[in-house]
Amino acid sequence: MIRRTQTVAFVALVTATGLAVLASAWGAGIPFPGVGPFVAFVVAAFLLDLTYNPLHVGAVGSTSFVVHLAAGILFGPFWGALITACSTLLFQLYQRLSWVKVTFNVFQRAICVGVGFLLYQAAGGSTPPEYLAEGVRLLSPAAKGDLALFFVAAFAYFSINTVLLSAVVGLSSGKPLREVWNLNAKGVLGYDIAASSLAVALAFLYVVSERALGFGALGFVAVLAPILVIRHIYGLYRKLQSSGRELLDLMVKAIEARDPYTSGHSVRVATLAKAIAQETKMSAEEVEEVFTAAILHDVGKIHEEFAPLLRKDSKLTPEETALLQTHSVKSADLVGIISSFRGTIQNAVRNHHERWDGGGYPDGMAGDSIPLGARIIMISDTTDAMTTDRPYRGRLPLEAVIGELQKYRGTQFDPKLVDLVVNSVTVRRVMAEMVAGSLKTDEATSEGGSKRVQPRTMSLLRGRPSWSKIRAF
Repeated sequence: MIRRTQTVAFVALVTATGLAVLASAWGAGIPFPGVGPFVAFVVAAFLLDLTYNPLHVGAVGSTSFVVHLAAGILFGPFWGALITACSTLLFQLYQRLSWVKVTFNVFQRAICVGVGFLLYQAAGGSTPPEYLAEGVRLLSPAAKGDLALFFVAAFAYFSINTVLLSAVVGLSSGKPLREVWNLNAKGVLGYDIAASSLAVALAFLYVVSERALGFGALGFVAVLAPILVIRHIYGLYRKLQSSGRELLDLMVKAIEARDPYTSGHSVRVATLAKAIAQETKMSAEEVEEVFTAAILHDVGKIHEEFAPLLRKDSKLTPEETALLQTHSVKSADLVGIISSFRGTIQNAVRNHHERWDGGGYPDGMAGDSIPLGARIIMISDTTDAMTTDRPYRGRLPLEAVIGELQKYRGTQFDPKLVDLVVNSVTVRRVMAEMVAGSLKTDEATSEGGSKRVQPRTMSLLRGRPSWSKIRAF
């Protein structure tokens, strides 16, 4: 109830801010572009919104920002923001969302465009910009100035969108803002800014076709058509990638079915490993590699020779222990069958039982020579073992787990990683959820490695709070 109240209050604040931005933008004095162009831009943005992709935490992303930014370039902050608001409203109503989500998404997007191009105008940018004006060369000083200011507007657009979406998702889900930002937005701003150049191309072709034919929509279609084709191809790729992830999940479940005491083990280890990896300031791609390696770290146990060992209730003999320890090599061999997993992911899987002091297996590596991903998985794997009920003991409380990590700091575990785990609020929260048996892993199992670098905008969708950068709520 408290989260709901906070979320509604935040949406009300965003709404008031959006109305104030629209009022300020109205004073820009840019004339109405006409019914035809207005409707064409609204419909085009709506169509791009239909090709949205799910993000990591209750959010989706689409490429409708291309149309929104092009509208801002051509028609100024007010009409650009109004086109954005209308296309967003159309999409939200199509999705049959709640009034809270509709209101947030409409006004947060309007704020992004309105503020971005108010800054553009305040800095001296012209509308339409000089590089679209007839007879002005693209490399003239005025044109280059307008182009540089456009990227300032794009930066403001994506920055505001990211902050507002992270804030509302954090309020609605109870997750810290920083954690939500890391999951949905970390590492993508550069891609988004680069992709915003498509808005310049769209605006240019619109102006060219309008001058040549008297109707700019033809140039509009010339740009939107390949964007829609690319989005369709990307959607097919995402389906293929999801199928691959489902196959991996099936393999993991097959392994865990042999050991009733490790149900969900791989996913819990991967969830904690990802949280630790994010705290190390790894890139988004590196974090995904650690996550994938953690999901697959025990996949070698699917071999039949391990089945009786996993089901055995009594202590293993030295021979059985030696046999079980070969699972890391067998896991790495299986992972290496997939070409994209060779290298970093495969090495992390192979060496996740190496100790900092060199006393681990299978290669007896020590210190920094152990892959960082493997060191992270070692801590995550051990933590899950301590926070899981076993026949011979119950799960340990959080402080006992922390104590064990500190006890073996510098012997079994990387000392710097132990310090990071102990001092990170985010990681300790994940560990506390593991101890309580309430760790939410549905987001972790549905992720794909490439979705982070897909340019998009965010919004909020139906079901549980689902916010997207236009990106909507």
